[in-house]
Amino acid sequence: MTYGRLSEDQVSAAAEVLVALRVGRSTRRGLPGDLTPEAAEDVQRIIDAVSARIETPVRAWKTYCLYKPMTPVLCAPIYDVLPSGAEIPFDLSPTRLIEPEIMFRVDRNLPPRDHPYDIVEVLESVTALVGFEVIGSRFTANDASGADGVGSLFGSLSDHLANGCIVVGDAIPGWRDVAFEDVELTVTEDGRDIVSIVGCHPLDNPFLPVMAGVNRLRRRAGVHAGDVIITSSSTSILPVSAGTEIRAHYAGLGEVRAAFAGGPTSGAAEQTGRP
Repeated sequence: MTYGRLSEDQVSAAAEVLVALRVGRSTRRGLPGDLTPEAAEDVQRIIDAVSARIETPVRAWKTYCLYKPMTPVLCAPIYDVLPSGAEIPFDLSPTRLIEPEIMFRVDRNLPPRDHPYDIVEVLESVTALVGFEVIGSRFTANDASGADGVGSLFGSLSDHLANGCIVVGDAIPGWRDVAFEDVELTVTEDGRDIVSIVGCHPLDNPFLPVMAGVNRLRRRAGVHAGDVIITSSSTSILPVSAGTEIRAHYAGLGEVRAAFAGGPTSGAAEQTGRP
């Protein structure tokens, strides 16, 4: 197997930095320069090394791709899945950043195996959902470490693709017949429109990255019934206020709602199971 530019020791050291951020032992604006990846393969290796140090059960997966050559699909576990209408703890997204998207719930196990899953197998194993991804990078601007990997896209993605949690809303009946490129999305904050757009996934059909994600994951742990796979937002990242109701409505498909807590909450990490 051909790896990227970082040595095993560098990957392990980068993972230790990220684990320290997760448990509050340190603050940083980015990875140290000598531990910052320059290739997608190294991003995945760091994500995997961090994941191996986290005992919290995996409840979902984020798949992400820059849609350019030599940057394969990346996959990161998600540990916090909240229901529509939930209040999102401050700890999961201190900057209150949210993205609406179409997600996919896995309805039957797709275990590890040597040969790829075909499109029919995966189509028959998932259900589309309306949801929010909550962006929650562990990196912070409040840092005096002088990190020289600041501003690196690959460095930022090494932090579990900057996912804080997801919020799951309505299931979409008959989703396989939906022309997602024609669906209108409206996002409101306390009833005020902040986004209104038609046809907004980078591949039109948000199911397509599920295939890549499932077949990357089948090389390792596979995916399990009940897991949720997220594949890319319908909008750019939306900064919102604390205490307001954020609602994303996909016309004819369903909606999801959430609100952000107003500040640090004692025990929030314990309540959500976040490491």
